[in-house]
Amino acid sequence: MKAAISVLGAALSVGTPAFAVTVTAGTVNGLAADIWSWTDSAGNVRTAALKKEGAGNTGHGGYAIQMTYFVTGSGKPQKITVNAETGGDGGFGYFVSHERYRLFAGGVHDTIASRIFHKDDSPLGLGFQATASKPSTPAGSGAERFTILYGHYGTITPDPVDPDTGDDSKPLPSGAANYAFYSIPVSTTWVFQDGLDYPRIDVAVDLSHVVPPGGSGPKADLVSFDVRGPYGVMVFDNGNDGTVRSVAWADREYSFILTKTPVTRDSTWDWSRKYGGARYQVLTAGRFEMGLYEPLRVTKSAVADGYSAERGFTSAGFAGGGGSSDSSCGGTQILPSDGEWPYQSVQYSLPCGAGNLDATTTGKKIAWGSTAYFGTSLTAVYNGQKSFPFRGFPAIHKIAYSVCLVLGQTTAGTLTKAAAAAYAKPNPVPQCATQPVS
Repeated sequence: MKAAISVLGAALSVGTPAFAVTVTAGTVNGLAADIWSWTDSAGNVRTAALKKEGAGNTGHGGYAIQMTYFVTGSGKPQKITVNAETGGDGGFGYFVSHERYRLFAGGVHDTIASRIFHKDDSPLGLGFQATASKPSTPAGSGAERFTILYGHYGTITPDPVDPDTGDDSKPLPSGAANYAFYSIPVSTTWVFQDGLDYPRIDVAVDLSHVVPPGGSGPKADLVSFDVRGPYGVMVFDNGNDGTVRSVAWADREYSFILTKTPVTRDSTWDWSRKYGGARYQVLTAGRFEMGLYEPLRVTKSAVADGYSAERGFTSAGFAGGGGSSDSSCGGTQILPSDGEWPYQSVQYSLPCGAGNLDATTTGKKIAWGSTAYFGTSLTAVYNGQKSFPFRGFPAIHKIAYSVCLVLGQTTAGTLTKAAAAAYAKPNPVPQCATQPVS
C-alpha cells in the first residue's frame, strides 16, 4: 500500500556544505522523529527520519519511517521519497530473529516458543520499547543507537548440536519446566557520513544474558536462532508501490539472479555464478532499488549462510537433477524453496495457490539473514555444499555485524551489487559510512 507523504522540520536543500551531518526533531507522516541529514557524493542532501520512542507516537520507535535523496539527470535534481509501508511491518531497520526448529521427542521439529509456549518465535523488533542514544562520532559523521530487550526461549541445560545431522544431540522433552526465556539486548546503530551515499547500520546482539537458571555465566547450546535485522518494508519506488521486478543476492560463494522477470513463484534463476565480493541482497521496482550489503569481503564475514539445496545450481540444472523447491504456501515452485533463501525477502509476499505461480507482488520486504545456529557451540556450519568456519557463541558473548543501506535509481546489474562487488578488490572505495562510533 502507498503511504502518505508529508515532512516537517527537515532541511531539504541541495548543495549543503561539507561536514553538515545534522539531526533535527520533526514530524514525518504524523510521527515524531529524529531527522538526520547529510550530503552525498554528488553534493545533494539525503535524509533519514528515525521514529522516536514515546513523544506522543503510537507503538514503539527505533527505526526509519522515511528516507529521501535526489537523483540527477537532465535538468534539475529530482527528490525521491521513500516511506514506510502502511502495514504492520512498515518501516525499516528494526531487528528480527527466528528460533531454530529443534528436534523434539517423537521426531517432531518445531520451535520451543511454538511447541511448548504457543508463542511467536520471531516477533518484529518494532514491537519492543526502544531506548535511544546518540554516541559520539568524528567530525563529518553522526549516529543514533536504539536498544531493545529482545529474547528467545531455550533449554535450561545445554544440548549441543550434532554436527552430522544439524539437530539437537538429544531430542528435547515436553514440559515447560525444561525451558526458560532468555532476554537478549540488541542494539541497532545508524551511522551517517558526509560525502558518502549510504548509511551504515551496526547490529550487536548481547549473549551475556543467556545464563541458565542458577548458573554463574553465559552458556552455549541453550538457545539457537538466526539474525534477520535490519528488517522492514519501505515503498522505495517514490510512492508508486509498483510490482517488484527483480530480486538478487550474493552469499558466501555464489550470486543469484532471476532469468525471468518480474519475480513470481515460477521465475527461473541462476544461483551458480562464483562470487568473492561482499554479501548483499537487492530488490528493484520501476527504476528504483533498495539493497543491503556487508562492507567487507565474504571471507571476513561472521554471518554464515544457512542451508540451501539449490545453492550452486540454475533452476534448469536443479530440476534436471531431480531437485524440487517447496513453497511456504504448500506445493512446489520454480523459485528456490522459501525457507532456504539466505535473506528474507519477497518469497513470503508472493501470492499462494496453484493458479498464482505466475502472479507478481508489490510487497517490498527486505532483510538481512544468517544460519539459525547462533547461540550454539558449533564451530562450522554446512550450507548445502560444504562446511564453513563459524562462531555461534563468540568468546566476547556478542554477535556484531554491519550492513550498508542502498537507495537509488537502479542501474544495469544494480547499485547494490556494484558496491558489494568492489570488496573483491584489495582496496575498495567505500560508498557508505566508515566512521567508528563510541
